[in-house]
Amino acid sequence: MVPRSILTRTFHVLHCGGIGTAFTIDVDGRQYLATAEHVVKGLASGSSISVHRNGSWQEVAIGEVWHSTTGADVSLLSLKEPLSPSEPIGLGTSASYYLSQQIYFLGFPFGLHMEAAQINNGFPVPFVKTGIISSFSPKSGGSQLIYCDGYNNPGFSGGPIVVITPQNQVFVIGVVSGYRYNEDPVMLNGADTGLTYRANTGLVIGWGIDELVVQARAAKSGALIS
Repeated sequence: MVPRSILTRTFHVLHCGGIGTAFTIDVDGRQYLATAEHVVKGLASGSSISVHRNGSWQEVAIGEVWHSTTGADVSLLSLKEPLSPSEPIGLGTSASYYLSQQIYFLGFPFGLHMEAAQINNGFPVPFVKTGIISSFSPKSGGSQLIYCDGYNNPGFSGGPIVVITPQNQVFVIGVVSGYRYNEDPVMLNGADTGLTYRANTGLVIGWGIDELVVQARAAKSGALIS
């Protein structure tokens, strides 16, 4: 079971006409919003991002915006005010997971969500999907590339990848970046039309959160948690 502590931290976001997912993390008594870089591409420090609440898009003020300097598809946004309850979650490092481990990833595929505003402070509840860790890159600085066996959809980008211990403790280990696709031919009556489409291969692509945690500790600019 995916605990409430991560469900209430996952948000449906909108930037420059594109929708995605983001989630809060707490580092050293301050709260930040984590997501994939391509979800917030072009977002400037001192601006705002749209978050879905009570059936409409509402602007949330942000301070600093930081993007990975190593090519990872991850970004960190400093919040001016806490966005979610500060329920306990762990922040996993590259030593927190292993091959074939079960994972869950959360988000808002195609903008879909579960209507439960009355129990989630006005925010929609995300979809939850599952898979296993299929592979990951050796960590040599920056964020680790993680491949998971699972079926991702547009809209999950920026959402958290989590593992859950037997004691029901949640550890966020990564950010959903996208999925591996293959250019398959479009056939008509057995003949190749010369057209192709992007077929979902069932490989979810994510990035570890190591860089985000390091940046949060250095910046000390998130919303203070009371």
